[in-house]
Amino acid sequence: MEIKGRLFTLFLFTTGIIIHFINGNRGLELFEGITQNLPLLAILILAPLLSIPLRREGIIDTIVSGLSNNKNDERKTFYSMSSFMMLLAPILNMGAIRIVHDFVKDVEIKPKMLSRSYYLGFTPAVLWSPFFASVGIVIYLLDVKYMSYILVGVTFSLMQAVVGLFLLRPNATPHTILQEPGQLKPDENGLKNIFYLIVFVLGLILLLISMESLLHKPMLLLVSFICVMVPFIWIVLRNKWNVVREEYLHYKDRLLIGSRMEISLFLSAGIFGNAIANTPFINVLKSAIEWSVNESLAVLFLFILLFVTGVAMIGVHQIISIPLILLTLIESGVPFNPLPVAFMCIFSWMLSAAISPLNAMNIIISQNVKKDGFTVAFKWNGLYFLVITLMAFGYIYIIDMF
Repeated sequence: MEIKGRLFTLFLFTTGIIIHFINGNRGLELFEGITQNLPLLAILILAPLLSIPLRREGIIDTIVSGLSNNKNDERKTFYSMSSFMMLLAPILNMGAIRIVHDFVKDVEIKPKMLSRSYYLGFTPAVLWSPFFASVGIVIYLLDVKYMSYILVGVTFSLMQAVVGLFLLRPNATPHTILQEPGQLKPDENGLKNIFYLIVFVLGLILLLISMESLLHKPMLLLVSFICVMVPFIWIVLRNKWNVVREEYLHYKDRLLIGSRMEISLFLSAGIFGNAIANTPFINVLKSAIEWSVNESLAVLFLFILLFVTGVAMIGVHQIISIPLILLTLIESGVPFNPLPVAFMCIFSWMLSAAISPLNAMNIIISQNVKKDGFTVAFKWNGLYFLVITLMAFGYIYIIDMF
């Protein structure tokens, strides 16, 4: 883990413990802080297991290799990368960015277009996929059924994707570059694997919805169960026991090396957020939230958006700020419609993660295109984020009517 990450998580952990002790907390309160984010951490750790069947069946590799046929047409390349990421992001989270970038890193693509395709393909999934902490933690804290929220998230995600296609797409290639005859034929294996990938993603979502309706268990628990059982069932049905050891070593290396920052952040953020919730600051936050709720939906949304984005800009993760807002709102006793509030919080999570140079999404994208986070988020994609934010303010009133 990088020195900045170590210092930040150490600061959260130490500060949280100190605040707990100042407030007279010793035992259970500390334990609750440590375990507060364990359900979300379980998803973070287990979600990569879903890529095993996709990789082993060659679905991802075939689709990625097929994208190279469009590399001479910027608009087609943009559509291909964005669409592929839209398919992968709902189940692979940040792994989708890494997979797509592995394909394009050796191809000469303009950094600006690259960042736009990444944002367009990735950000809509943050609003609706149950495999993202943004959705999981919000509907968990608000006690909202995923079946009740999914239409809200998917509808806006589609609107966002359509707007993004028009705002972010590059100009059409003015001339046709000659290709070899073999490249002009559609790749039947590629189309077949795209179909399989779509079926796989939709199947997981339908499975999750069905299990939630039948079992009436928390969604985070069901997501964790699916992440483990799906690759296990694939191994049994395909008799692939010979790959278990190799996948275990690969998974262990990825967990120990690639996820250390996220694991440390989730645990330390739980202690810090739990501690802050018991300080006088919570009274100020409570007053601000109560005032916002009584004013209008737009004022409440503006407050949540500015608060979450503002603290994200100084390095405070949404895993801290969003639960703080929701727990304060719930404990205030002020009546509210949970669906618009859920969308407000999830949208604020997505937007702040995309534009804050201290958040993982912005960091990964800016590193891949080799530009600073402010240029990538504001200069190259600022209009996109501004337009969808204005759309979101109107959308919350539509949700509130139902």
